[in-house]
Parts: sequence; C-alpha cells; structure tokens
Amino acid sequence: MLTLTYPWLAILILLPLLAVLLPKHRTALPAIRFSKFKLLVSLSQRRPSEGAVVLRRLFWQRLLATLTYLALVCAAVRPVWLGEPIQIEQVGREMMIAVDLSGSMEARDFVDPQGEILRRVDGVKALLQSFLLKRDSDRIGLIAFGENAYLQAPFTQDKQILSQLLQQMDVRMAGAGTAIGDAIGVAVNHFEQSEVENKVLLLLTDGNDTSSEFPPLDAAHYAGEQGVVIYPIAIGDPKNVGEDSLDIATLERIADLTQGRVFEADDGQSLIEVYKVLEQLQPQLFDSYTIRPEKDLYFWPILFMLCINLSMLMLVSFRRKPQGTKYE
Repeated sequence: MLTLTYPWLAILILLPLLAVLLPKHRTALPAIRFSKFKLLVSLSQRRPSEGAVVLRRLFWQRLLATLTYLALVCAAVRPVWLGEPIQIEQVGREMMIAVDLSGSMEARDFVDPQGEILRRVDGVKALLQSFLLKRDSDRIGLIAFGENAYLQAPFTQDKQILSQLLQQMDVRMAGAGTAIGDAIGVAVNHFEQSEVENKVLLLLTDGNDTSSEFPPLDAAHYAGEQGVVIYPIAIGDPKNVGEDSLDIATLERIADLTQGRVFEADDGQSLIEVYKVLEQLQPQLFDSYTIRPEKDLYFWPILFMLCINLSMLMLVSFRRKPQGTKYE
C-alpha cells in the first residue's frame, strides 16, 4: 500500500502560481533607433558587439521545468510503500539462575573440559557463559548469593548484560556464608510477577547452607507449592570433606520437593543434560506485535528527472551549432 509520510507538503504544488499572480517588475531604459546601422558603424570607427538577447523558453523547456518541480514535491511528501503486516512473537522460556559466591566456592576442584583445574566460582562462570550463548530466545534472571541473596538482574533477554554481570562476580561478594534458602526465596518472590507456566530455577552451589534465615528445605517446599521447579547443579568434588565438602543429599532433597533433578558439574559437561531437560519445557509467548515493512520511494522521482535533465542537456549540447553575427 502506498502512503505519504508528509502529505501536507503537497501544498507546495501551488507555490509556482505565486510567481504568475504577482506583478512583474519592469524597468524602462532610453533607447535610440537608427536605420542606417552600417553607416553608423563606419562613422564611429568601432567594432560592434552582440546586443542583449532576451531568451524565451521553448515548450519542451517549460514542460521539463514543470516536471522537475513536481518530482521535487513528490520527493518532499516522502512516498512509502507499506508491505503486508508481519506478526512478531517473542517465544521462549523463563528461568532464574542463582549463583553461589560463598567462601567455599574458592576451592580448586573444578575440572573444565580441557582438563584444567579451576576455582569453583570460575568454573560456574565458564559454564554459564556457554549456557547463555545457547538461550537466545529465553528470558533469564540472575541472583547472586553468599551470606545474603541479591537479585542481580530481573528476567531479561539481554544476554550481554548478564554476561557482564557474571564476569564481575567473585567469591565473597555477597558475604562468606551460604544462604541457599534465601536465594530460593528471592527467586520465588520474583516469579510471582511472572505469568509463565514453567517456572525454573537453576541453583549452582555446593549445597552447604550456613546462613539462611529461611531453611533450604522449607524454601524448597514453598517453591514447590508455587510451581517453581529447582534444578540444583552441584559444584565441587564429592570426595572433599570439611568446609569444602559437597552436600549432595541436601541438593537432592531440594530437587525432590520441587519435581526437579540434580546435576553434577564436576567435569564441566553437566549443562548438556540441563539443555535436554529445558528443551522439553513448553515455550511461552512473552510478547506479540505487528510490523509493516517500509520501502522509501522518494528518490525514484528525483532519479528519473535527473536522468531526463541530463539527457536533454547532452542532446542540446550536441545539436548546438555556432552562429555568426549579423548586422542590419
């Protein structure tokens, strides 16, 4: 469909009428008429030059000027061709990721796919960076927790911001303790503003809760009642003991209470299984809007008349012949 962006500029078509309606300016100059021009030239002993010539436009010149002006007006109103409406739907999955930044996440027992031994927190960040690359259409929120739990980013599709936040995370940023229950509570509270059916929390931690005001199992029970499914991803070596030990039993209990499943990330390959589980979830419709492709047409009348003017200029230049001076 053809539409005009600035239709009110079409009034410029009437502008040339002002030049016709306004009174013309005329200047009267004295002149001498002499019938014996050659005699006058011989008596003055001066070489005559060409006199003033009043040029009058030919019909084709007037037509060309008119069409050129109309082309400029057509370009000024900016014609646009609107294509067929296109329905755009933003479909994906919505999930929250909680990252453990407690002191125990500094233990070096995480082995990446290349066999390099890393701190647990560095392994988590590496896993999540690759995870974000595969979740283009999903909306993801981010929670950082240690002794306290903080919402770092609400649900968003801006993976670049999430990646930057992950890079800035480090051990003990939220305190040295571990508040798994509080992190679950923050996620559940944030999901209350969401209208999606599948509510997923990825909990990346070693499972050793030390400072939660809301006990982890109570928080998991509450999450299950709210329809939030928790997938704990165990970080660390199960063989470690003491402060760096991995409490896999607590993580399994959390997963059972929310119909989730525990994954182990000690070898850097656990997210492959997470991908398979998430792909089974039904995508949700986040937003829907309609767009109509626009194609500008303003340059076509200008280009057409430019070609016509250049062609006529070349034609007139080639056909012009030199003329001698005539005296009367």
